[in-house]
Amino acid sequence: MSHYYTSTFKISLIFPLLFILGGCLGTKEIQSEVYITALGIDYSNDVYHLYFQAFGFTNVAGSDPGIASEPAPIVVGHGEGETIQGAIDDIEKNSVNPLYYGHIQTFFISKNILDGHLDEFFDFFSRDYYLRYNTLAYGYEDDIKEIMNVHGLFYKPPILTFPYDPNEQLFFNSFISTSTVQDMIKRYYEPVGSIMVPTIKISEDYWMEDNKSKNILKISGAYFLSRQKFNGWIKEEELSGLDWFNKDFNNMKLSIKDQSVSMFIDNLDYDIEIVGDTIPKFILNLDVKASIRENPKNIGIKTIEKDVKKIISAQFQSTFMKGLEIDSDIFNLSEKAYRFRPQSWTVDKLNTITENSIEKININVFIKDKGAIK
Repeated sequence: MSHYYTSTFKISLIFPLLFILGGCLGTKEIQSEVYITALGIDYSNDVYHLYFQAFGFTNVAGSDPGIASEPAPIVVGHGEGETIQGAIDDIEKNSVNPLYYGHIQTFFISKNILDGHLDEFFDFFSRDYYLRYNTLAYGYEDDIKEIMNVHGLFYKPPILTFPYDPNEQLFFNSFISTSTVQDMIKRYYEPVGSIMVPTIKISEDYWMEDNKSKNILKISGAYFLSRQKFNGWIKEEELSGLDWFNKDFNNMKLSIKDQSVSMFIDNLDYDIEIVGDTIPKFILNLDVKASIRENPKNIGIKTIEKDVKKIISAQFQSTFMKGLEIDSDIFNLSEKAYRFRPQSWTVDKLNTITENSIEKININVFIKDKGAIK
């Protein structure tokens, strides 16, 4: 009897292990799959075009994946079809390895998609369980294949550059807020407000590598949409007013060129008051704390504070008016009124944003550090 129980006990231990080992039989080595890190999407000639940027684990071999002795290979695939899924099927049928979409960090979306085909894009996105709603989204106008073939400095692979992980650059200088697919979806069907999609371009004006001009990717401006309609594009320099109402604010640099003053904007705090009777109007209150980095002419603090107020006011007014030119409430003032006083006005009244919608803008500037002076 003891032998019977001993055998039974051994079998009871071994039998579950067979299931565990059996579950490993279908696994794939990481080298056998192509890991997609970015998707570019376009629509032209009645066909969807998908561009797949691939990342291999050989790119991160070694002790420091951030710096390599030679450029990591970039693989870009292209599929097309009458539907987005058809374009995916096209590239998958012609792939030498299985494609894995769980590492996608960035979408590059063309103007043609934003202008009339976002419904199809959102439908595709919601049905693919590999895609994450916090995936970054950018617009583009340059050749998407060239954009996807830009390495970082020091031969960094694309996955370690700004469009995939903007936090490092935002840490040193806030500019246009980043946008995710979730941001786009939650605003797309709203009756008020605007969607902003930052646009990416290739620039060779700032860096050299191996004594040759080095391409980098940078923000060129932004596309704007509202009420499921494409409105237009505004270039980066004309969007400087958004800097002062940026939910992603970290740090920002500011120069008063006529005075040779260089500053850090350390902190921003703002609120928007909703006033008006027949149509909504707004009072903007902005508090700015700054530190002076350089002041070679020993300009007085009060003068600097006054100049900063003038700069902020001018940038806000310029950006606000540029938005009105393309019928876009790019500061989303109407959304504020819609959220907090929905019974006060109709949707048509809420969308009546004009140059007279700003009742007043109050700007308070506090210089907390005078910096080095002569």
